[in-house]
Amino acid sequence: MSELRKSRVQSAIEREVSTYLKNFDDPLLKEVFVTHVEVSNDLHYAKVFYTVLGKEDQAEGIIKSVSRVSKKIQKDIAFRLREMRKVPLLSFHFDLSIQKGDKVLKILEDIEKEIEEKNE
Repeated sequence: MSELRKSRVQSAIEREVSTYLKNFDDPLLKEVFVTHVEVSNDLHYAKVFYTVLGKEDQAEGIIKSVSRVSKKIQKDIAFRLREMRKVPLLSFHFDLSIQKGDKVLKILEDIEKEIEEKNE
């Protein structure tokens, strides 16, 4: 399978899942951002990584909401992507990379402030 096809499938899934979540009735799911999608080499499985920005206190509720509606999302995305011969089986994973990156940036800012205070 070519990398170009794999990339196109990943982009299509990311676009459709993002659009689907933005139009969903659940207000918690409207806060979900798809960070990236990883498709297996045989195109049978796709991992959808998502996060929430500025709503870390609601992350657990959002994870439960996504888990609860994952089968419905799978069905509706398969319908939206019906031009594909076979739509990969989606699994949803909470992506902590943005939160970890924010934490690292905060630590670096604190270190920079300490250095400036020592130099004064």
